[in-house]
Amino acid sequence: MSSPLDGLDDAQREAASVLRGPVCVLAGAGTGKTRVITHRIAHGVETGAYSPRRVMAVTFTTKAAGEMRGRLRALGVEGVSARTFHAAALAQLNHFWPIVARDTAPAIVSGKVRLLGQAADSLRLRVDGAV
Repeated sequence: MSSPLDGLDDAQREAASVLRGPVCVLAGAGTGKTRVITHRIAHGVETGAYSPRRVMAVTFTTKAAGEMRGRLRALGVEGVSARTFHAAALAQLNHFWPIVARDTAPAIVSGKVRLLGQAADSLRLRVDGAV
């Protein structure tokens, strides 16, 4: 059986083999940052250092989060949460808000125009239709 560390260069292997604490991976585009992170997670799961359900990989874009999930699946790792920073924060908000506030979490507004129109209507304000 191959190791998730197989096929990594020396610098990548060094970063991926550290299983405790944070690791900062600074490198240019196309140099293997996502590869290092996904192989580190796979190595941690394989060695028993990580439980997949207790790992959260965060990134900046939805596309990158999907790429991480796909790469982890290809490495045989299921159950890891790979999300954007915003999606991770929203999931935590939705989980903890009812516990802390004893109420449902506030809705996320995707567009202000409709919301402002509803507020204006409720106040019986006349709004220019061009706005």
